[in-house]
Amino acid sequence: MLSPRLYKRTGIYDFFMKSLGYERSIDRFLRELPLDFPGKVRILDSGCGTGLMGLHFLQRFPNSELVATDLEPNCLRSTLNNADSRNLQTTRICCGTADISHPSQLTLLNGSSLSLETGSFQIICLGAVVGYANCTETSIRELVSLLAPGGILINLEMNESPSGKFVSRQYHYSNIALTRMKQVLQDSGCEVSLRRFHARHLPAKLTRVAVIAQRAQETTSV
Repeated sequence: MLSPRLYKRTGIYDFFMKSLGYERSIDRFLRELPLDFPGKVRILDSGCGTGLMGLHFLQRFPNSELVATDLEPNCLRSTLNNADSRNLQTTRICCGTADISHPSQLTLLNGSSLSLETGSFQIICLGAVVGYANCTETSIRELVSLLAPGGILINLEMNESPSGKFVSRQYHYSNIALTRMKQVLQDSGCEVSLRRFHARHLPAKLTRVAVIAQRAQETTSV
């Protein structure tokens, strides 16, 4: 079992994510999601870790740009290094530290502050991070507010299996029930589905479930 202390030692953390096949299984799962965004795509990877999800979508949508945030600056540097290894232009990436309790408030690596605009992202991705917020429900609502109409939030959340609960305890991760998370997202104007991982997604299948929320399209009155 990985120690949560490895998260602060991002080089070792990244090595284990790759060598244990975790990164490969997540990437395979994401490739199977039927997403279609014509035109420019803005991506927010909130609590990005070493950039696995955000870089997947940056590579998948050539006409896209990524905002990657994490509480640990070392994670942002690892994200940029991983972008290089994928032959992705780092000029397409904006990195900043942010607390998941206030995901729209960033401090860029140059020390300047940035507030993300509401309704400005087609894709928001995160993985097992909202449970670290001061208030999970408030964090979820703020993330949804950043979605453009028709935009999709993809949360690879810890599942409620014995293995998922065990790993959550190891990482001191405390979250609301998935049924409550789904309700909060629906109350925020999203259509929500849960997508399970399968055997081809091992080892991520052991601990993760995808909570996928699409914000409603704006309606025009006549």
